[in-house]
Amino acid sequence: MIFPLKTTSLVMPAGFADMEEMAEIHARCFSRGWSSSEFQSLLLDKHVEALVLRRTTLRITDKPVGFVLARSVLDEAEILTIAVDPDHQKSGCGRQLMQEMIRQLYANRISKLFLEVDAHNKAALSLYERFGFTKVGERKGYYLHDNGQASTAWIMQIEPLGKRRILGTPEGEEKASSL
Repeated sequence: MIFPLKTTSLVMPAGFADMEEMAEIHARCFSRGWSSSEFQSLLLDKHVEALVLRRTTLRITDKPVGFVLARSVLDEAEILTIAVDPDHQKSGCGRQLMQEMIRQLYANRISKLFLEVDAHNKAALSLYERFGFTKVGERKGYYLHDNGQASTAWIMQIEPLGKRRILGTPEGEEKASSL
């Protein structure tokens, strides 16, 4: 009898070997994807943290299915981009990536975290609001789509990073006390 191998997710630091896959995923998620050389420049920046999420089984660690990059300066950070391969969206990958990045930033004493998101991206807005992000500004006409239409970017922020927000769950404070 053959038993299916359990698939798990593993979030780990991104490396130069991940650049091509990151560029491919980004191109599948955004109308203007970033190139592998752009990812290389970001990975060389000492202020940028990058995480990838891999799907794994007991025997195989697959290539990345998602990633997140953040840049920090002093006690503030910005999520530069987060992307999950469309074949793996709506499976918790984005939540896992954001959760781990926020944990790391919090451990590094970041007190404010910003990001920009297309005001029409309901899935991303839902994810960010779950973590406690709130709208603090907007940039009209910031995103230009393939159809020539422009849309507004919302600037969102968490301040300060609390334990509930780090875990991204309503019962997070109870869970955080056990960390």
